[in-house]
Amino acid sequence: MDNPPSNPCSSCTRAGVPYIKSLEDRVAELELALRSQGIDTESVAGSRVSQDALESTPEAPHSSDLNLLGLLVPKPVDLQHPEDSGYHALLDSITVPETIKFPPKPTAIQLTATYFEHSNFFSPVLDEESFHSTIAALYQEQLTAKQGTSIQKFQLCMVLAIAIRLLNRTDSSVPTVASDSFFASAIGILTERPQATWRGDLQHLQNLLLVVQYTIFASNLSAAWHFIGLATRLAIDLDLLNETRLSVTNSAHESEAEVNQRRRVFWSTYILETNLCVILNRPRSIPDEAIFTPLPSTSGPESSSPLANHCVLFRQLEYEIFHTLNYKPPANGNFFDYKAWKMGMKNRLMDWHANVPPVDAKSKLAPQNFFDGALYMTLVSLFSPSRHFPHLSEEELRDLAQYASTSIELYREGFKEGKLRFYWRTTPNLFQSGAALIHCIKSLTLQGAVFDVNALKSRVSVCSTVLWGMAERYPPGASYRDRFDEMSATIDEMASELPMDISSEFLFGHNVVPSLDLDGTATLWTTTPPTLDPWIFDQT
Repeated sequence: MDNPPSNPCSSCTRAGVPYIKSLEDRVAELELALRSQGIDTESVAGSRVSQDALESTPEAPHSSDLNLLGLLVPKPVDLQHPEDSGYHALLDSITVPETIKFPPKPTAIQLTATYFEHSNFFSPVLDEESFHSTIAALYQEQLTAKQGTSIQKFQLCMVLAIAIRLLNRTDSSVPTVASDSFFASAIGILTERPQATWRGDLQHLQNLLLVVQYTIFASNLSAAWHFIGLATRLAIDLDLLNETRLSVTNSAHESEAEVNQRRRVFWSTYILETNLCVILNRPRSIPDEAIFTPLPSTSGPESSSPLANHCVLFRQLEYEIFHTLNYKPPANGNFFDYKAWKMGMKNRLMDWHANVPPVDAKSKLAPQNFFDGALYMTLVSLFSPSRHFPHLSEEELRDLAQYASTSIELYREGFKEGKLRFYWRTTPNLFQSGAALIHCIKSLTLQGAVFDVNALKSRVSVCSTVLWGMAERYPPGASYRDRFDEMSATIDEMASELPMDISSEFLFGHNVVPSLDLDGTATLWTTTPPTLDPWIFDQT
């Protein structure tokens, strides 16, 4: 610049580069210069990710054409399977369309409604009413979206991409091509104008969480894991977990909508990370003991739904069970009564289930089946043999057999009625319930207990059948199916010398992490598909 300050920062001095007072001012100056030449700096038309960006090497770290997501996500050994190309296949194979072909406004509204029906319950990253304002700004009085900012276009692309993936989970005839195209367009937007999307603020966090939601529906757990890591670190940087540290000045000037938005986005981050950590058998980055932020209000602007808040309470219980059963006792040496904790946790789970808010009977996304299934699946985890409970009494085995049988039946119903969505999560859960039931049959038999063995064996057969069906919709689930069939075949081959305990491999599927499913094959058909806009099937 013409008039650099007399005291540049130490980093600039060491690097030997000129000091720029305000990068944003400089960017604005360059944009004005481009506009004076008739160049539209807001346009995302054209393929903005150059071939140089895709082929950049470590020898050119200062190239402005480097793919932004490639910089955000490192390339360690893929966490899912060594033969898989990993999450970078999701990024490196992206071809940004020449133009963003947004659907007609009525179709966009329909897809948006599909997205929020799911998101408002499982992870309310965005506020539905505020997003309707975004659609209005993008479309205005036109049938196609031609207006709006880069962030608005990015978020609309992500919502459309996620919604189409969601529809594909209930009706396999819904193609994912349009979803892939919208995701690629979103990546093109943030790569073209990263300073407009990644600003280190709450909206930045929302944008990251949208990418997490998409990668979860794409069954790319590796990408989801790395992006949720970026999101949780940003949440910590923004101090969203501790409202007690908010300054009096800031809190006094914060509106109800701003408070609810901050809380809602933080707890959405919490839900998404906890869900991934439990199934991937990994520690969570933000412990409950460090959180001093209340749940968002269930009324007013930017509020959360009662069901979403109840989902947060479940994730808290679920992770406490996972943490207590799998990790070491407290390091302070104090005695921890695991047995009392176990019975207390059972009562807390029952209380949570008894206080489920009213459920929309017409919704397939948040049915009563979900809450029933969550209860019994978690009871299976709580009462299964573990590090601190390696041996179970006959009474505990009978209880576990009941919980596992009920869990299997609920998964059978959910699968049959088209209520399951995340096969990377439900497949190992069903495997765990079936494995626990096999353990109960063997252990009760060896103890000489009197029980209806044929009834329990029939549940084992049901579990195997559903696992076969899930593997057809989600091919990586075949590893769970095959392992379960091996175990179930040993029920009638028991010998008296069979050990009474059970290995962690037998019970838990954490070591069989599902591999990628980027081709849209992890789907579930339904006999009553929803009425869909023809545009979703043909965008011509």
